Amino acid sequence: MTLKYNSKQSTMGVTTPNRLFLNLEGAFSWNGTIYDKLSGKSGVYIISVIGWERWIPYLHGKSNIIYVGESEDIGKRLHQHKFTGINRMLKGYVDGCSLNVYYRNVLNVSELKTHEAQMIHQFENIYGGIPMCNNQRPDVD
Repeated sequence: MTLKYNSKQSTMGVTTPNRLFLNLEGAFSWNGTIYDKLSGKSGVYIISVIGWERWIPYLHGKSNIIYVGESEDIGKRLHQHKFTGINRMLKGYVDGCSLNVYYRNVLNVSELKTHEAQMIHQFENIYGGIPMCNNQRPDVD
């Protein structure tokens, strides 16, 4: 029996962010240059842990994706995650793990929340839960 990569029965190791979501840029290592690299870019972004031992168990499989977000300035938002701890669980990962960042440009900033919500719901449909560092399930229009 062959399973598709988005099957709820077998998701470990095959649904990297670039396979799960279309038109992503990255992976970009979260290091000191990430803020300048993504400064001024508006869009949705995905944060994932690096290393198989760090993959997160969800109801329908494991994933390295820990957060999906949106911002009018992704570089500035990542800087806030790192230095202000606006999301404590995410800050713990930022401080303690190697991370990658992926993003998709969204030119019309009025559509940012919709794009983010769709990506979170797509993740939830596959894995049975929202990314572990997302604190709430967004509404989709």
